Order: sequence, then C-alpha cells, then structure tokens
Amino acid sequence: DLQAWTAGRQHRGIVAHPRPPADARDFERAPALWVLGSSDYGARLAAHFGLPYAFAYFFMDGQGVEQALSLYRALYQPSERHPTPQATICVWALAADSEAEARHHALSRDRWRIDRARGRLGPLLSPDAVAERGFSAEEGPALEAQQRKAFVGSAPQVAAQLRELATALGLDELVVNTWAHDPAVRRRSYALLAREFGLAPDLATTPPENAA
Repeated sequence: DLQAWTAGRQHRGIVAHPRPPADARDFERAPALWVLGSSDYGARLAAHFGLPYAFAYFFMDGQGVEQALSLYRALYQPSERHPTPQATICVWALAADSEAEARHHALSRDRWRIDRARGRLGPLLSPDAVAERGFSAEEGPALEAQQRKAFVGSAPQVAAQLRELATALGLDELVVNTWAHDPAVRRRSYALLAREFGLAPDLATTPPENAA
C-alpha cells in the first residue's frame, strides 16, 4: 500500500503527499521507504521488497540485531531503486559535556525502563527526583545490566561506542534517538554528537542551554 501511495496512485480521489516526481525513476526527489523492524519478520519483509531496513536496536538493547541483519543481507532481492541492501540501526544515546552529567540525565530513562519491565507505566521523571528516590537492592542487577549496554557519556565516549558498533555490524550510518526529561538536554546531546561526527560547527563557545 505504501509503495502504491508513494508512486503517485490515487484511491477514490485521495492522493498522498509529498507527491512523487513526474518521472518515476527520479529517485533523488521521490519519497523513500524504509522498513523499521525489531524481529526477523521485518528483515525478511525488507529483503523481499528490496527496501532499506532499519533495526530498532533500542527496543531490546540490540538483542537479535546480528541475526536480523544477516537475514536481510542474505535474502535481499534487488529492486530498481535499491540494487544492493541498505541497512542501519536505530540506537538510543545520550551525550553531555561530561560523563557524570550524562549519567545523571540518563537516570530518567533508567527509572522508566525498570518500572516498565514490572508493568508500571508513567511519565518520565526528572533525574533529580530519580536520584533522590534511588533504586532498591532488588533493582540493582537490572539497573547495572542496562547501564552497561547504554550509550551514555561525553560526546567522544558515545561517538567511540557508536563507531565501534557500526564497524562490528558493517554499517555506514546509524540513526540516533534520544529522549530526556529536559528538552534542552536532548537538544544538547544531538548537537554534541553532530559536532563529534563532523556534522555541525564547533560548540566550544555555545552555552549548553542555547545549543540545538
């Protein structure tokens, strides 16, 4: 259905936007479709239709990523627009001006994930509130395990982890997803990583609250 919509077809007078170019082979201006998945099914689907594939690494801390990417590449059926497989992964990462600051802000996610695993759903709490409340001894092992797998730290630390992961999985690019209790922290994280990967100017003189 999505391929039909983005190819410019109509259904009872309804059309999708953005509209594709008049020449269907003008791939540079046509909307691109990606399959986002967290299981083997998504990898097989993307391979069958000859579409790019993004694995939701942040869902399960990367569990199953190697198998999914291997299946995608092995089963890939070339398409006109994508003659070769194109894969990436979506990771959660948080960078700050120091490792200590980043780990403090990451407490919001730590608390949310532990609560969610126990069926307790609620809003994202501030890191100050989480730090004041702390974690129980029973929650300690789960907390340690998820913190060990998280991409959290200074920009150079996080960038090094992401580059190592991309190399291990044979990827040319990664998608970074970040959420934090304070939107300014999220924007600062994106800005720091963009600079670290050469995608933004130097932020050395930019105040953290104004970085975006």
